[in-house]
Amino acid sequence: MKIGTLGFPSDQLKKLEKILSLSKRPLVLVSFDQNELPDLLLVFGPEHLQQPAVSELPQEYHSRVILVSKTRPNDSSLPHIKSPLISSRVIRTLEQYQPFEPSLSTPAAEPAERPLSEPDAIDLDVQAETENPFSKYDARIAEVQKLKDTAPEAVADASYAVLVVDDSHPMQQMLARELQQLDHPVNLDFADDGESALAKVADNHYDFIFLDIMMPGIDGFETCTRMRSMPALKKTPIIMLSSKTSPLDEVKGIMAGSSTYLTKPIEHAEFQKVIRRVSRWVSEFRK
Repeated sequence: MKIGTLGFPSDQLKKLEKILSLSKRPLVLVSFDQNELPDLLLVFGPEHLQQPAVSELPQEYHSRVILVSKTRPNDSSLPHIKSPLISSRVIRTLEQYQPFEPSLSTPAAEPAERPLSEPDAIDLDVQAETENPFSKYDARIAEVQKLKDTAPEAVADASYAVLVVDDSHPMQQMLARELQQLDHPVNLDFADDGESALAKVADNHYDFIFLDIMMPGIDGFETCTRMRSMPALKKTPIIMLSSKTSPLDEVKGIMAGSSTYLTKPIEHAEFQKVIRRVSRWVSEFRK
């Protein structure tokens, strides 16, 4: 499906593009054109909803406009994705929709059922209500979701902010897919080299970091050493990644300050074992 955007900062647009590449369905970013509407339109921030480009859209397209913002819109019928963007949240929401087919006659509301909004996408399976064998639990799910909405700090504590530092985009995507299997949402950020990783950790908080050894510019050992020199990263788990199998590399990683070490190609069972141990430590540390 074609995904248009409006009002996205360049860094958020790049992050969104990486997230869409993780979907099992083809989700492609396109330039927003009122004369050739995309299947969905993501609008970053409620202030952009007032732009003529949005307010003058056909009535039948209104359900295709999804607001991306930190708080829920006053209009409960407006589909919403909460920011910061979390891969599982974005993908589950967008995959609720089918390609847009504009009517050839008088514009009217789409006869299909309303696509699930972002809260539904997080808690419900990706089936229509009529096909959902667990629909009898919908009231309880809604109640739980309401409790989540009134306790945003608790929801934030249940998610992990993760930085993946690797110059290989396929490796970034593979790690992202593995991290999606954690019990809590994962807010992913990416860096292609050590310098950009150092810039990101200086401006953002991460619960744990995956760090490749062989990268352009400064290598993973030097990057790890510099990270550990920052007071905020003294206890942050840093998992080093390398295609090398030399015991010396593992020793050098430990001396640089890494918490543990994974060898490429990543094995699913070993990765899940390590990441669950690390995530449990992070959860205990938060208490």
